[in-house]
Amino acid sequence: MFHGTAHVYDLLYEAAGKDYEAESADLHALIQARTPGAASLLDVACGTGAHLVHLRQWYEAVGVDVDPGMLEQARHRLPGGEFIEGDMRSFRLGRRFDAVSCLFSSIGYLSSVHDLDDAVATMVSHLRAGGVFVLDGWIRPDAWTDQSPTHLLTASDENVTVARMSRSRRQDDKTFLDMHHLIGSTNGIEHVVDVHAMTLFTTEQYEASLRRAGLIGIETVEGPMRDRDRFVGVTPLR
Repeated sequence: MFHGTAHVYDLLYEAAGKDYEAESADLHALIQARTPGAASLLDVACGTGAHLVHLRQWYEAVGVDVDPGMLEQARHRLPGGEFIEGDMRSFRLGRRFDAVSCLFSSIGYLSSVHDLDDAVATMVSHLRAGGVFVLDGWIRPDAWTDQSPTHLLTASDENVTVARMSRSRRQDDKTFLDMHHLIGSTNGIEHVVDVHAMTLFTTEQYEASLRRAGLIGIETVEGPMRDRDRFVGVTPLR
């Protein structure tokens, strides 16, 4: 999904002001409120490990992602950390955790409710009894606007300079983010295009998927990003 751009992902979002430390502290507070004493965490679609950098101060943490390039960045960021390549719909680790998270709207990459159900069920199957599941949804369908302007983001460090121009569009319940990157370094300048296709699931579809996975105490709360909800549920005590 991040064809040739994983190495500039963090640089861009740092420039955009994404506060992984604050988001991780909020997630920690939410987890402890639902499952006091939780000490192990599985972060699915962990990306470059930017949340896990902070979450590992409280949890024995494991990351799973389907994108090898993102995992390469995560392993570089957290040497010795446990990162596993896997599809959120079907991975199997053979162990359970006190908490499972899927953050930053990664769930939106799924193309159907069937895939959503498979992914939620797979993630929930890695929870112990009484464990908590936290899922960040993609933009609510009613909050989508077709008037979104073209957006330009620039960033640089000692090794690279990048400019990303993005444009979003919608077709029925599918959204497409066209992202054009100009990446410059001592090796030259390259133009890399990523197209992200994401599904506008409804609040009701997310909540129903959590129920079908057997979760209880399901809540929809405000997510860390505008117009994106966060869904929380716990596994029953057996």
